[in-house]
Parts: sequence; structure tokens; C-alpha cells
Amino acid sequence: METRVCDVTGFEALNQDVFRVRLRLTAVDPESMHYRAGQYLDILLPEGKKASFSIASAPDQGRDLELHIRQVPGSEFNAMILSYLQTSPSVQIELPKGAVSLTMADVTPETRFVFAAASTGFAQIKSMVEHLLANQAHNRIDIYWGARMEADLYLEKLPQQWAHEHANVHFMPVVSEPETSPGWTGRTGLMPDAIAEDLECIEDLAVYACGSPGMVYALLDRLTEKGVAENQVHSDVFAWAPRPA
Repeated sequence: METRVCDVTGFEALNQDVFRVRLRLTAVDPESMHYRAGQYLDILLPEGKKASFSIASAPDQGRDLELHIRQVPGSEFNAMILSYLQTSPSVQIELPKGAVSLTMADVTPETRFVFAAASTGFAQIKSMVEHLLANQAHNRIDIYWGARMEADLYLEKLPQQWAHEHANVHFMPVVSEPETSPGWTGRTGLMPDAIAEDLECIEDLAVYACGSPGMVYALLDRLTEKGVAENQVHSDVFAWAPRPA
């Protein structure tokens, strides 16, 4: 793990409460900067505080890093993070962090990927999918993105584009409260149920789950009921929010 300085090169709203922050590593040899798709970083904040965010960009993008940060109503800490990033020309970060990641060494021709994202968990998924596509992986890639309402799918056009441009990529957004999204004609219900319902073959399956502990463990339960081994399911949640014994 290393401490680096980044210029803040972009801060934009992606929907009603999610912001995309773009960072660029300064004075660094790209060859010396090592992080893996799916890892996260810490932003060093005033008063010795830190905030962790998944890196939404793939390592193939070199010095440019992307974060997706949700605004949390009533959270002073969250408001301070957003204000700091919006007003600071540069920030310090620590990276890489996180045991869950994806490299091409993890991929065999038979590996079939299921990526499950809830809310801004899409950031971690985006990094891994873009890494696979940048390296011309032809494996089947199923992307599920669960949200309460359609407006929460803050970059919905991006996975739609992946699926349009790559025959091996399939995108399934799932809205749990369709009454909040007039005109929604897509999948409804809970994402773990949708994934379990669609699952036909568990051989060579690799599942990456990014979201709240509740979602991740619900998905794990549904998949193990279908015969999926626990070691086929990967999530940072297992490290920072282990299930009580």
C-alpha cells in the first residue's frame, strides 16, 4: 500500500444523489502504480480521517481514477467528504486496498462471470468488467444491477452499451419498487432472486457481489441453495462484515 497525491480533475452529478469524482495521479510512473480491478482506495481527509471508496476505473486506464460517491442525507461526515472533494485541487490517497479483485490470471476460457451490484456497488463491478473487456475476454459476463427505482441506475446506459457492443455481455437491471418508476417495463423484485432464477449452470461460475451485507448474504444464501459453492462467491463484505458464527 502506498500514499499518493492526486489532482481532482472532475466532480459531476450522475443522478439525484450520486457523484462521479475523477482523480489523476501526479508525478508517478504508471508502471509503478499497481492496483487490481475491483480494489478500493482511502481518501485522506482533514483531522486524520479516512474514507474508503471502490475504484470504478480499470487499471488499464493508467493514472486516471474514478469514484462513485452517494450523497447520504443527514450525514455530516458524508457532506464533509463531498465538500472536500469539490473544493480541493488535490487530495492524498492510499491504495491499493481490498482482497477481492480480478486479474486476467484468474480467468480461464471456461470461466463464466456473474456480477451483482447494488447501488454504488456498480463502481467495483465497472472496474472489473472494463478490465475484462480491455483484455478482450470472451467469457460470458452477466451483469445484474439492483436498485430501488430506475433513477438509481445512475449509469444505466454504460452496461447497455457493453451488451450492445459485446455479444458475451448481458445486462439485467432489477428494480425493487417499480411503483416509483412510471413506465418501467424491466425486471422487478429483488436482485438475489433474479440471479437465482436465471442460474442454469454452476460449473466454472465466478460470482462477484458488491453492495450491502444484507444483499450479499441474501445472494449467497440463494446461490448455495442452488448448489453454488461459497468459494465461488466473492465479496469484500465477507471481510468487513462477517456473518456471526
